[in-house]
Amino acid sequence: MKKILVTFLAILLLTGFSSAQSQLENPGFEAWDDVLIGGGDTIREPVDWSSLKTSDDSQMSSFAPVVCKRSRDAHSGNYSIQLNNVMSFFVVNGAATNGRVHPNITTSLAYMYTDTEHSEWNTPFTAKPDSIVGWYKYAPQGDDSLQVKVALHRGFGKQPDADYTDNWIGMALYKSPVNTGSQWHRFSTPFVYFDDDAPEYILVILNSGNGFQPVAGSTAYFDDLELIYNSPQNSFNDQEVFSGYIYAPDNRYLLIEGMKQHIFPAAEIRDLTGKLVWTGKVHTNRIDISSAGLKKGIYLVTLIGKSDVYTQKIMLH
Repeated sequence: MKKILVTFLAILLLTGFSSAQSQLENPGFEAWDDVLIGGGDTIREPVDWSSLKTSDDSQMSSFAPVVCKRSRDAHSGNYSIQLNNVMSFFVVNGAATNGRVHPNITTSLAYMYTDTEHSEWNTPFTAKPDSIVGWYKYAPQGDDSLQVKVALHRGFGKQPDADYTDNWIGMALYKSPVNTGSQWHRFSTPFVYFDDDAPEYILVILNSGNGFQPVAGSTAYFDDLELIYNSPQNSFNDQEVFSGYIYAPDNRYLLIEGMKQHIFPAAEIRDLTGKLVWTGKVHTNRIDISSAGLKKGIYLVTLIGKSDVYTQKIMLH
């Protein structure tokens, strides 16, 4: 749920997290609301996020199971968001969104959407990030997989969508069936852009189950979501001036210019689907990637430090 008044603490948290770039609201799930859902009952939902219990169908919401919880098992800070697939009359997908849920007994007719008429159910956003990163823990059942979907759009937008596809500016999608055990796992997935225009809204959907085929009992935790930007808009938590870049003179090496290598001890390369194709350590400004056997094309290189990440597109010729 949205809070109209933003506290000074929330502003400080956002400033420290984002260093003047456009970021999601409450991306670390530290702030939570007690939400009245009828009959005098209340539930907790993260500020600026919503679940099935606050859908646009109050009757269905009253009977719906709780699939979104506050967890003290956090990657950083005090809390994370916990999503659970619950067996009711059918398996209800654990889901949360910064928009609003439109439920339906016929699951193929359910969707999540940006409600442009009500500020508590939309997130205005005009930037064009390169990728989204974050942390999760996942305990899937059967062949289930979690999903992170982010849509940048103009006007009304929903997911899934067969009616307003002309409104889409860009999309990022991450899926994983991996059981992470007790360990937090970092994900990173790029945006694919369909339009040169700036978006008006950003719609984020987190799922603990695989679309319309979730498996009961799957549980996912999400924390520390962050939008990553290409140079010169890079994500840093310190105040150092950054003017570095990466280039690939051939398919064997990446050269790093203008960077302090001790800040970024590790690197990873993903293709444009978000698939990890290489990972390794950064020892000097010359990274040997010959073992990756990469074909010609565009890739996303991410340099990873303890508190900083830098992502840049490269072209292998």
